[in-house]
Amino acid sequence: MLPLFFGSAERRLFGLYESGQRRGDVARAVLLCNSWGTEYLNAHHSLRVLAQQLCAAGFDTLRFDYFGEGDSGGETTEADLEGWKQDIATAVAELKAMSTAPRVVLLGLRLGASLAAEVAPNLARDIDRLILWDPIVNGANYLTELEPGATHGDKGPRFFAPIHSHGATAEIRGRVVSHAFAAGLRAIDFCSEKATAPCATLTIFSQRPPANCAWLRGAQIVTVETVLPWRDVESESGILPIQVYDRILGWLR
Repeated sequence: MLPLFFGSAERRLFGLYESGQRRGDVARAVLLCNSWGTEYLNAHHSLRVLAQQLCAAGFDTLRFDYFGEGDSGGETTEADLEGWKQDIATAVAELKAMSTAPRVVLLGLRLGASLAAEVAPNLARDIDRLILWDPIVNGANYLTELEPGATHGDKGPRFFAPIHSHGATAEIRGRVVSHAFAAGLRAIDFCSEKATAPCATLTIFSQRPPANCAWLRGAQIVTVETVLPWRDVESESGILPIQVYDRILGWLR
């Protein structure tokens, strides 16, 4: 495992690169795009184990932190989703250079999956396949789920605002962010998108996939009921989403 900083001096990104066990002459690589906030922290170990399994299957991998997240430069109030999509493009270029792979697999979890799906059409020449693991398909609904007291599947009345404004900044579930970041989350609505993925796409949902999402056209969609690593901390449960790993690795073979 090689820790590294990459990107520009103004936008330094932290990443972890791991070389895969090469099988054949052509290098293969996977870029893993995490979620954010508490979901990022909870799912950290699950993505690390997934990266290890991908390496054992012959893929070089790169995990990285967005600007204003984790060990990358910047503050949470400097982050916005348009910038994070550019971070994904920067990480794709870095992984291609380090692995010498002609194209890479783009794999995203939750918000990382939503961002990966949005940026993929602009990186069509660089992306071989696209894997979306429980993407956020509607930002307004997602923010509602983050409300204090909200429970999964709860359809009852709401008494809390998901975003609290504090002058120049906003707060989402105790995390201070920019208004641009909050607006970006709220604006996610893949069911209104007409564009489809520019490459072979696997979309994994832990529950029934949403209906009438145009961007899912042509994608292979599977439902895998397993532990939700972004919601359940593995150090407490001791359970990893093995079924999801198997689906991903089987699809990439």
